[in-house]
Amino acid sequence: MESAYLPKSVDPERSADQGLEFAGDLDPAPLARLGELLAAQAGPISSRFGFRRDEEGRAVMVGSAEASLPLICQRCTDLFLFEARADWRRVFARSETDEQELAEKGLDVCYHGGPLDVAELIEEELILALPMAPRHPEGCEPVARPAGGIHPFAGLAELLKRETRDN
Repeated sequence: MESAYLPKSVDPERSADQGLEFAGDLDPAPLARLGELLAAQAGPISSRFGFRRDEEGRAVMVGSAEASLPLICQRCTDLFLFEARADWRRVFARSETDEQELAEKGLDVCYHGGPLDVAELIEEELILALPMAPRHPEGCEPVARPAGGIHPFAGLAELLKRETRDN
């Protein structure tokens, strides 16, 4: 059963029992942590996720999110849109022991009691999808440094000279 909206929160256990699926757009404006990493306001985030049970009866969430995120290129310092895509599969452990065992198997595990904040989850996944050093995908020209510019360690050399004289 698919719903054409994204809820604010979901109960993973109940949703897995019912086999619920959700799809819709999320407004990025209230996502403060993601907003701090962007160069400008992003457009809507498209997301889809659903719940089911695994062979052990644990709740599992499988989802994806896509967004065009405005970033500053680290090479040329111009703004560009990064086409972010995040895919995830989370298993909801029943206990801390279960969580540890599943994590050792390399699964993305969550020991979670109570409702799950949907916007927070999507925000976390998109943050993880961001590149460490954003650059235009098609390449660009690096920012030119002025000829004969200041050497970054010039101040350090001066301090070393002064300390040598003082001793």
